[in-house]
Amino acid sequence: MAIPGFKRDPIREELRRLNRESTRLGQTARRLVEESAQVTPPHSRTFSPGVSHAVRREPVLKVEGRLARRNVFLAALVAAVLALILFRLMAGFTS
Repeated sequence: MAIPGFKRDPIREELRRLNRESTRLGQTARRLVEESAQVTPPHSRTFSPGVSHAVRREPVLKVEGRLARRNVFLAALVAAVLALILFRLMAGFTS
């Protein structure tokens, strides 16, 4: 719902959107760190019991579909491109 005589500021809206996207990416990164710190139970391992129980796994998301990874990658790529465009716009106003 638009207020008559009030123009929307596209730069401010883009900054808000980038901030939300950055927050989402930060939450995803925190989740990855938390999941990588978890140690799997010994009964689910297939190697010999003489190996240390604190084996580090590569960080993986619980939702590990190809589509989910592609969406996270595309979101990061779009955020980076929009941040670059916003930087160019702001740099153009100062010169």
